Amino acid sequence: MEYYFPASVAEAITLMQRYGEQARLIAGGTDLLLDIERQCYHAQALVDVTRIPVLQRMELDGGGVTIGAAVTYSRLLAWSAFCEGVPLLADAIRRIGSVQIRNVATLVGNITNASPAGDALPPLYVLGAQVHVDGPQGRRLVPIEKFVLGVRRIALEPGELVTHVTFYLPGSGWCGAFGKVGLRRAMIITVANVAVLLLAEDGRMAEARIALGAVAPTVLRVPEVEAFLAGSTLDEETVVQAGRLATRAAQPIDDVRASASYRREVAGGLVRRTLRELRSQVAKEG
Repeated sequence: MEYYFPASVAEAITLMQRYGEQARLIAGGTDLLLDIERQCYHAQALVDVTRIPVLQRMELDGGGVTIGAAVTYSRLLAWSAFCEGVPLLADAIRRIGSVQIRNVATLVGNITNASPAGDALPPLYVLGAQVHVDGPQGRRLVPIEKFVLGVRRIALEPGELVTHVTFYLPGSGWCGAFGKVGLRRAMIITVANVAVLLLAEDGRMAEARIALGAVAPTVLRVPEVEAFLAGSTLDEETVVQAGRLATRAAQPIDDVRASASYRREVAGGLVRRTLRELRSQVAKEG
């Protein structure tokens, strides 16, 4: 196996074209190296993007956040403007793996791995994240919900790579939270997770965005719950009904971590718990 450290995005694209399907991009490698060890596939070349300066970008400009493909979770958690601006995403990242894993794993890696249980994905869905792609045919911008196509399936063409991801910080009146359930307290793979982002006006929810993870082949936005919450107050009856609607919307499978029926109930419970956490913040906007 050949191991390359390209100095530019253009050089990385050239290497990916040279090796075709036998090349794999690597940054943290926390999932890729396990797949290689398990012989899920064989790669002739690993193209390490961590030494490409432009992929180390972390920028906040006019409310827009730019995070390069080689930026690790630990760097993001050390960036105060990021943690204060998007606490629901920062909270999700804090719950991923261990400190050692977060020191090498990347946000873009979580996206391109395309696991339904990826903890960073639901927050990115409700934030309206955009994935920036570069390749032989030029650059393009893909909304995250169109980039992640299914389990381990993403909208990358041969020779392409993700350079960075962007989104805007929620403005005044927005509040959000992240929740997850696993089989133990630490180092857990998610059984189900949720990201909730609410726009509060006069003590009511003017807009709601809810994304569920690990209960469908991709992260699941639940428009029926969002529509139900819009214009409502977060009283207990509303919270309970939102949980019921989330349970009905979930489309999970049975696997080694949980049954489909358990995941459905957990999805509804997570929505109820997260909305209760946000109740006081919504009320303050009255």
